[in-house]
Amino acid sequence: MQGSKHAWLLLIAIVFFGCNQSNDPTSTANNDSPGQPDEETIVVEKIGDHVQQAAQNPKTVVELFLTSLREGDETTTSRLLTNKARTETAKHDMVVHPPGSRTAQFVVGQTIYTTDTRDIAHVESNWTDVDDAGRRQTYEIVWILRKEPLGWAVAGMATELFSGETPLVMNFEDPLDMLAQQQRAELELTRRGSASAGSAQVMPASHSSPLSR
Repeated sequence: MQGSKHAWLLLIAIVFFGCNQSNDPTSTANNDSPGQPDEETIVVEKIGDHVQQAAQNPKTVVELFLTSLREGDETTTSRLLTNKARTETAKHDMVVHPPGSRTAQFVVGQTIYTTDTRDIAHVESNWTDVDDAGRRQTYEIVWILRKEPLGWAVAGMATELFSGETPLVMNFEDPLDMLAQQQRAELELTRRGSASAGSAQVMPASHSSPLSR
């Protein structure tokens, strides 16, 4: 399949931040039902504790973030984003919708602080999954985190679509730019075709990022 080795990266833009067309009548009914607010409050508190514990360390945030992506856990994934990422995506009618994959595996690597104030961190990771053709593909992805008053949160990601070239940076705090980057990546993948298809590859990551300020 053309561009299959990059499929997961494109899912970040296509599925992970899919357009919000959900008007779930069940949710509305739950909100109107007596007795529901207490149950919802309890759930929020549990999730908050879970995320707040992870937020004390950027590597732990990425571990939980990738676990949530793999399991398709929309609520936890959303809570691990920066406040600005959640606000901006909501403003543009986007929702967190992680793809979920039972075949995915990941390893989280070292953390690099890119500012003197240590309020921006890049966390390296390897994500491995099976593509549509049954080939295992490994992607090196650098997750970009920002330190907020309540702890660390994910602001974006960076990776190289093509080795040795300018990395693709997906800024979750700027969804319009993120979509533009995704569209340019799709066009470039189409232009280059599937010349390197058929061999398992590790797509290198990069610590270059416009979010380091």
